[in-house]
Amino acid sequence: MLSVKQYQKNLYHYYAYYTGAIDGICGSGTKAAIKRFQKGHGLMQDGIYGAKTNAKLVERIKVLQGVVGTTQDGIVGSKTIAGIKAKQKAWGITQDGIAGTNFWAKANSGSGSSLSSSSSSASGGSSKHFAKSEFKCTCGGKYCNGYPAGNTSAKLLKILEAIRVEYGKPITITSGQRCKTRNAQVGGASGSAHTKGRAADIYIPGVTTTAAGRNAVVKLAYKYGAAYSYANTAQMGNAVHINV
Repeated sequence: MLSVKQYQKNLYHYYAYYTGAIDGICGSGTKAAIKRFQKGHGLMQDGIYGAKTNAKLVERIKVLQGVVGTTQDGIVGSKTIAGIKAKQKAWGITQDGIAGTNFWAKANSGSGSSLSSSSSSASGGSSKHFAKSEFKCTCGGKYCNGYPAGNTSAKLLKILEAIRVEYGKPITITSGQRCKTRNAQVGGASGSAHTKGRAADIYIPGVTTTAAGRNAVVKLAYKYGAAYSYANTAQMGNAVHINV
């Protein structure tokens, strides 16, 4: 579990969810930042930095570190900040060390980042706008190697790519592959498609923040070939489930 000071730092440099002092004090500003992060990633919005919130934040920072080319330890330090600024400089955007909307728009545009590849099968379960690491099991290596199903379904990736093109916005994978133990921990159904690399829960800024937006994404998922898609349950929060 990250210390208060460290998760404040992580939340500051990842979409600036936190903007206060990095002081190690979990006050009202820090709790509000935690709630914003939880809302953005389909978690229960209780403002408590628990195991699920920690796992999701560490996971997202590891993806960020993969983009900027630093050690993927889930901890924002001087090298990660320098890496963010280097990418921002290369992409011609404000060099503030915060991986926000403009940063991810560039990262997901295929402009030379590690999130871009030309073939799902050749890249080990990734596609043009999605890295394999984005679908990694959130058990943190406790129960599996991160990819219990091997590669993520090419059909699922194709659907996600189509939805991304539809909205023209980056998509956050809030839950991808899961080992059986992790699936049970989060209340997943036995034999869930998540355990087979055939499901993803997704969040789209400004889209899945409303029930109408989530319903629209569900309709698109079916349009592009999903076997099942749903949203608007207490467990899903602002995320939409898609499986093939």
